Amino acid sequence: MTRIGRLDPERIRAETARLATLGGAPQGGGESGPDQVAAVTRALAAGAGGQVVASGGTTGRIKLTTIAPDQGIPRLVRSWRPLGPGDVLLNLFRPGRLWGAHYFYNTLATHCRASVLPMGPVSRRELTEWATVFEVSGVNALAGAPSVLADFADVVRETGITLPVSKVVWAGEPLTEARRRAVELAFPGARTWGNYGSIETYVIATSGPDCAPGLVHLLPDQELEYDTEHTWLSRTGDGWPAPAMRYRLGDRIDAASACPCGGADAFRVLGRTDDRLKFYNTMVRLGDLLEVVRGVPGVADAQLLLVPDPSAASALGGVVIRWTAHESGAAGPAPTGSDRVRAELLRRVYALEVIAAQHPDSVAVEWTDLLDRNARTGKVIPYLWQRTPTQATR
Repeated sequence: MTRIGRLDPERIRAETARLATLGGAPQGGGESGPDQVAAVTRALAAGAGGQVVASGGTTGRIKLTTIAPDQGIPRLVRSWRPLGPGDVLLNLFRPGRLWGAHYFYNTLATHCRASVLPMGPVSRRELTEWATVFEVSGVNALAGAPSVLADFADVVRETGITLPVSKVVWAGEPLTEARRRAVELAFPGARTWGNYGSIETYVIATSGPDCAPGLVHLLPDQELEYDTEHTWLSRTGDGWPAPAMRYRLGDRIDAASACPCGGADAFRVLGRTDDRLKFYNTMVRLGDLLEVVRGVPGVADAQLLLVPDPSAASALGGVVIRWTAHESGAAGPAPTGSDRVRAELLRRVYALEVIAAQHPDSVAVEWTDLLDRNARTGKVIPYLWQRTPTQATR
C-alpha cells in the first residue's frame, strides 16, 4: 500500500467517530463507498441544506450525493484560484439533470471575483449567433470537459471567429494530447488549469499552467492510499463539499516523483479500476487500448464498442475501436487510416496482437465523424456494450 499525503492519526480517529454518528463510517474499519457518503451528506444537509447531484454515469452507475451549500469552494480557492478579478468565464459545462459541474464553475468564478456566462455547450450555429455577445462581454476564459472544450475549439477555428481566450479550466475526463492540441490551436498562448475528483467528493487534486501534462496535486488535509488496482481517499477538517474516510474511488493512480511546478503530492490518474475484461482467456485493460489509439497521430478521440461473448458473462467476444479526427469529413469507412490505427494498436498492445492473430475479426477499427456522448454531460463515453452479441467485423 502506497500513500500520497499524510493525515494525523488522531484526526483520522476523530473524523471516523464523527462520521459514525452520521451513519457513514467505513464498514468494519475498512472502506466506505457511495452509500456511506450519501447517508452522511443527507444527514448534514438536514441541518445546513445542500445541493443534490448525481454522477454522470459515463463509466459507472449513477450515484447521488448532497453537496455542501458552498460546494467547498472557499476552502478550494485557498489552494487553487484559476480565475481573478477582470476575468470573464464562458462556462461550457452542461446545466441541469443533477450534474453539478455547471453550477460549481459559476460559483467558482464569482468566488474568484470573476464574471461568468453560464452558457453550456455551444454548437457551430450557436457560436455564430452568440459571438457578438461573447465579444461584448469580454470573454477571456473557458471552463468545460476536455471533449467539449476540444469541440468548441474546433468550431472556433472552422468559423474563423476570434476570442481572446487566455485561460482554460478543465475537469471531468482526461485532457488527452489531441484535446490539448485542439485547444492550443484555437487559443494560442492560453494557460490551462485542471482538477480531478469525483461526484461524491468533488475536487480532490488540482493542476496549474506550470504542471506537467497529466499530473495533479493532492489538496491539503487529505490522504490517498493506493495499490495497483484501487485508491482510497480520506480527508479531515472543515469546509469540504463532502466528507470522505477511506472512500474507495473509481480510478487507479500512481505517485509522481516531481512536477515542474515544484508542488508536493503530485500524481497521475492511470484509468478506471473496473476496466479489465477477459478477452479470449486474456485479461485486457480497456483504458490501455484507448490511450494507445488516442496517441496515434491524426486521431482526435476514440471510444470502444464492446461485443459480448455469448458464452461467458462479462467477457469480450470482440471490440470495435471507433475513432475521429478533429477535421473529419463525412462519416464512413476510411480503410487506410483505420488500418494504420489498427496496426499501431496491435503493435503496442501485445495481448491484443496475439488475440487478433488467432481471431482476426475480433478486433475492428472504424473511423467516424461522431462518437457517442453522454446526454447529461456531453462527455465522450469511453466504452459501451453492443446490445446484440454479434461478431465484430472489420
